[in-house]
Amino acid sequence: MTRDERVLGVAGLVLFLLALLQGFFIPLFGNVDAAKAAHATALGSGTFLIAVGLLWPKLAFGVRAASLWGAALATSLYSIAIGLTIGAMYPADAAQAHAFTATVSSVFDALGGMVLIAAIIAVLLACRTGD
Repeated sequence: MTRDERVLGVAGLVLFLLALLQGFFIPLFGNVDAAKAAHATALGSGTFLIAVGLLWPKLAFGVRAASLWGAALATSLYSIAIGLTIGAMYPADAAQAHAFTATVSSVFDALGGMVLIAAIIAVLLACRTGD
C-alpha cells in the first residue's frame, strides 16, 4: 500500500467517524434538517474517500500529481462537510442575524465544490489515459 492510498483511506475513515459522532449531536443543532444533510454528506464523503484510496493505484498519475490530487480531493470533501456543519448551527430564520456565519459556510462550500470538481476531472482524465 502506497502512502497516498493510506492517507486517503485514513482521511476517509476519520471523516466517516466524525460524521458518526456528528449524528449523535444532531438534536443540538439550530437547524436539524441541515444538520441531517451535513451528517449524510460527511458519511458519504468519508466512504467515497475510502473507496478512492482503494482505487488509487489504478489511476495513471505521476508521483507528484497523485499526492497533489489526493490532497485536493480530501481537502475539498472536508471543506464541504465543514461548510454544511457551520451552516446548520443556527436556525434558518436566524440567518440574517448570523450573516458572517452564513458567509463563512458559503465560502467553505464554494471552495470545496470548485476543488472537488477539479479533482474529479483530473481523476477522470487519469482513468482515461490509464487504459
